[in-house]
Amino acid sequence: MFLIPEANRRNASPILRDKFLNALEANDRPALRAIAKDLAGCMNLLPTGTCNFLGLKPGSTYGDGAHAIASADTPEPEAA
Repeated sequence: MFLIPEANRRNASPILRDKFLNALEANDRPALRAIAKDLAGCMNLLPTGTCNFLGLKPGSTYGDGAHAIASADTPEPEAA
């Protein structure tokens, strides 16, 4: 689980969380990247089905989901 410093932990609005779930369902990568930035550090729990879809443990947070999205979009360093 990715831990954020305590000062940055917070809850996100239901509207923002719904936007994340809708973008995930629609596979809207640009929207997911934008929303993931706003969900960094969010402590609201993801639905279990979404955790499974993202390869996260049940009980993971939207912040964890945002980190998973951001990590998936980070290119791998090229071998030297």
